[in-house]
Amino acid sequence: MKFAEEFQTPGSEELKALETWGNTLPIILKAGTTDYITPAGMTEDEEGEWKTKIEESDPKVELFRPANEHKGMPGTAKAEDDPGLAWLSKINGDPQSYTKPVEGTGSVTYCVNVIKSLRWPGAVTVSKGGKFTNVYVGYGLKRGDQSFSPTDPPEVLKDPQDQPEQPEPTPLHPPEEPVEDDTDKEEEGEEDM
Repeated sequence: MKFAEEFQTPGSEELKALETWGNTLPIILKAGTTDYITPAGMTEDEEGEWKTKIEESDPKVELFRPANEHKGMPGTAKAEDDPGLAWLSKINGDPQSYTKPVEGTGSVTYCVNVIKSLRWPGAVTVSKGGKFTNVYVGYGLKRGDQSFSPTDPPEVLKDPQDQPEQPEPTPLHPPEEPVEDDTDKEEEGEEDM
């Protein structure tokens, strides 16, 4: 791999186009690896037949290819001949070009380019001012895989019913206790009869 000597980072409007973005790492094959792993104990002839067969069923893809050439997700095609989209690209923030405040020459924008994968839910790349960050938060499953079946979040609970008002369990002043009837006088009156 050879890098350009005087590489100029594309501007935010150029980065909005999917043709500007590309892969730097190989794709993940159906076996979950980026390269074919030959089973042990094969002769050279068997290995050649096996490799031909596996390359037909799960071909590798060119490493440096534009993002708009990726196989689109089902349901994203706008016409019959349209392959669909595998990525979404958008600009967030202020795309206006401003003169650089320090040098006074050149321009700067304060927007952020975001490219989001439709095939790998949770994979996002963000670019601002020539700096790039890749983030993946997910389960490691492609959308459309048989094992990809995310569950819906649980139902949001309703507010509980208001409870009727209760007396204070620890009041500042103890409540006045009712005066009990004098039962001793009643008992004396019964003995006199």
